[in-house]
Amino acid sequence: MEVKTQLLSIIERARKFKASDIHFVMKQDQMLVQFRVGQLMLHDQVLEMKDYQHMLAFIKFQASLTLSHPKQPQSGLLMMCNEEQAYHCRVSILPTYHYQSLVMRLIYDDHLKQIDEIPYFPQNADLLKEMVSSAAGLVLISGPTGSGKTTTTYALIDYLKQQLGKSIVTIEDPVEYHQPDLVQMQVNESAGMTYDIGIKEMLRHDPDVIVIGEIRDSATAAHALRAAFTGHLVISTLHAKNISGTINRLLDLGMSLHDLQHAVIGIANQRLIKKDDQSKALFEILFGRDLEEWFQFYQNNHQKQLKYRQLSDEFLECEQKSS
Repeated sequence: MEVKTQLLSIIERARKFKASDIHFVMKQDQMLVQFRVGQLMLHDQVLEMKDYQHMLAFIKFQASLTLSHPKQPQSGLLMMCNEEQAYHCRVSILPTYHYQSLVMRLIYDDHLKQIDEIPYFPQNADLLKEMVSSAAGLVLISGPTGSGKTTTTYALIDYLKQQLGKSIVTIEDPVEYHQPDLVQMQVNESAGMTYDIGIKEMLRHDPDVIVIGEIRDSATAAHALRAAFTGHLVISTLHAKNISGTINRLLDLGMSLHDLQHAVIGIANQRLIKKDDQSKALFEILFGRDLEEWFQFYQNNHQKQLKYRQLSDEFLECEQKSS
């Protein structure tokens, strides 16, 4: 079977299962193809190693990744088309001792939602809208992997664009949802386009809003902070389990508590739960007076116990059983 046809077949089967990711896992001298569906890993098929190597090379070429450095971690965006539609996947390749590990994150166009459709509690949508209605400052969307941070971010972008008429520039790694009416930049480290360089260039493009796909390092954190202090609304995501973890991560990246107090408008930490067979986001939101009080507690080393943290485990367990 032709490599392109075989890969398309795998992607189409994964989408039928509504899988979030496709994993290629080595077992002896073969590769297992597995689909992540929720917390489960479903077996799809077995590939011979030579077939996997051909497929990996094809994926690298299609995703504009380098073929000449097998020991280099790489990530990019893959687009595959059949006669009816185009499929987009976020590709992650990691070198291991024995082989190159591949995971493909499936991107579903129907994941683009209005902000009112996302929260479990409808009133949270109003808080999120109010957070991004500020003229300048830093808004953070945090949560664990697969918690819907990107979906929330794009919903806020749509609100800012459609309802408030803002000029928006994004830098992402990779661009997951192509929007023709947005200025979207993609990280390409081999071409010298990193997050921190991209942010510096974006400031010359007269944006109202700067969207940073993820704050990963101290340089990106510093430029995001500088943009927030120079009159721009900055929205970004961060991997963190809760609000405390979000602040601690930023402190670890070199931001001072003083700067955070003056730059951060609000933080929304989220995780997904099921409601009527749909995924909804349960938010822990700090904004306005709650955020000011939290920083005071943090400064005094008495981190505030938030309602979200108090109810989350029992609440989630009950909700999952009832849905």
